[in-house]
Amino acid sequence: MSMSPTATDHHQPACDALERSTPALVEAIRRAPAETRPARMRWTNAEIAAHLYASVVESHKLVRGVPSAYDGAGPSAELDEELVAAVEERDLSLLAEMVDKATHAFLGDLRALSGVDPVSMPRARVSTLVALLAADHHLHGGQLAETAGGQWNGAPADLHAPVSMLIPYAFDPDAAEGFTGSYTLRLTGVVPIRYAVVDGELQDEAPELTDCTISADPQTFLRLGIGAVSQLRALATLKVRAGGRRPWLARSTTRLFPPIPHGGVG
Repeated sequence: MSMSPTATDHHQPACDALERSTPALVEAIRRAPAETRPARMRWTNAEIAAHLYASVVESHKLVRGVPSAYDGAGPSAELDEELVAAVEERDLSLLAEMVDKATHAFLGDLRALSGVDPVSMPRARVSTLVALLAADHHLHGGQLAETAGGQWNGAPADLHAPVSMLIPYAFDPDAAEGFTGSYTLRLTGVVPIRYAVVDGELQDEAPELTDCTISADPQTFLRLGIGAVSQLRALATLKVRAGGRRPWLARSTTRLFPPIPHGGVG
């Protein structure tokens, strides 16, 4: 990991964000039609809820130092599929309660830890797990709410800390070799996030005036992050817009920050 996630300590704010999004997610799970599949997903809503439960359970095991499916492996589409299949429950009311209880138990241990504490998942620390789960809450909460004909009630502002920590986790230094450029990420309702790559290395700080500004709504950005939406489609439909003095650098972002492997993507 080329960029230190501790340049700014986002751990407690990300814990707060995860705690605040949990009631909204639980309500979205309860309201969703169990057998419906969100756009560009193979998983049904019930399978998504099972994924959310399994993810928090396995992440909690990691921070407790007990054997976890993520030990030495980390998230992958194949592992996600295995974990969903291992959760037998498909009743959304029961799954909502399971997610709620498991998340609050996880948070109880997280708040006593430092975000820089190591875990046995490659390239990850405690803060990475919080960020992945908080982002998943907003991503899948939005999908679930959409299939129910409603709106996701999670606060977009809560994405600032998780996304800030996921940028260094998603960064691919091999793909960035020789690349230099700086970015401002503007997600609707979220404090802008600035980052820079200098000769292939992700920097702790970015200049005030960056080369490229990327603007997007949070749901499109999160779906891009798991490959459920293509960058080309997002740009063509203006769900993602590029500006600044070097707007063409937006095309490099999926190379520098490839989608995080995720199960259930169609």
